[in-house]
Amino acid sequence: MRRHSSFEKGKAQSLVFTFSEALCRDGEFDPHAPEPDLLKWLDKALYFDAMISADEAEYDKLPAEERDAWRSYHKALEATQELFELYKSSPALFRKLAAQMMLLPCFLSRHPDNARFNRFLLEDSTLCHKSTESACQPKPQHLVRQSWPIRYAYAIIETIDLTADTYEDRLPFWAEIYGYGAKHPIPMSQYEEAARKLNWDEERQRLELPSYVGSYKILPVWTELLSALKRPFNSANAQGYWRVGKAMILEEMPDFHERHEWESYRRRRYKTGSKPGAVQHAIFKDILAALRTIAGSNHRRTAAKTVTK
Repeated sequence: MRRHSSFEKGKAQSLVFTFSEALCRDGEFDPHAPEPDLLKWLDKALYFDAMISADEAEYDKLPAEERDAWRSYHKALEATQELFELYKSSPALFRKLAAQMMLLPCFLSRHPDNARFNRFLLEDSTLCHKSTESACQPKPQHLVRQSWPIRYAYAIIETIDLTADTYEDRLPFWAEIYGYGAKHPIPMSQYEEAARKLNWDEERQRLELPSYVGSYKILPVWTELLSALKRPFNSANAQGYWRVGKAMILEEMPDFHERHEWESYRRRRYKTGSKPGAVQHAIFKDILAALRTIAGSNHRRTAAKTVTK
């Protein structure tokens, strides 16, 4: 029997960070997928961040000082949008300006493949090439490809810690308003207002806004488990992170074992047969082992730093 995810692709707007965001690269798990459109990704990220920051600036339960800070952040995002439009519409003019500058304002992102993305922007903008060029050459980076259990483990840690650190004080309040796992439709008027604030012309609104029809907010069910989770992540708490991570994965991607990265697990022979439950159990067992390995490595690094001080 197949489970159904409450996270419909392209429609669900989680109130907290999601596992797939922490794990995926450019929205896909397939390492052989075509080169992503990094500029389109940044364009969409700016759109959502501008909408969120505008909402936070008007959130009357926040202290006045924090609302003012959100307004400043929102203004910076609007300025970034204008600069980004210049970059797309007049790249030669943009490079002429950037070549004389030391900073590329507001373009640092949390793109899943941010090292390559930011390196691309740095190189393509010709930033600083007419001033201290020799000090600004990008250095090659060695990327180590981890196993999938390790990658899933790191994504679990990141999603839990980001969500708890960012939204811990709001989760009980949101639970009262939204409930766990309930879908709350987002009025199209919110997207239209955000599009106007970002100065989208009528043609762009006509082309892009329909993709947001049917969108909804949702507070994932797994967030209810955070109230009992012991933090920070370490050897003693690794199993607790695993339990929350397991619930998180099954909620977002109930048939995750069918993805290409677990193909070798599906080919194995299990005592109970190669049924979905057996395959998932084997995967989760290895993810738990990966979490314990990471926790042990973190402990050894911390101890080494203490000794060398």
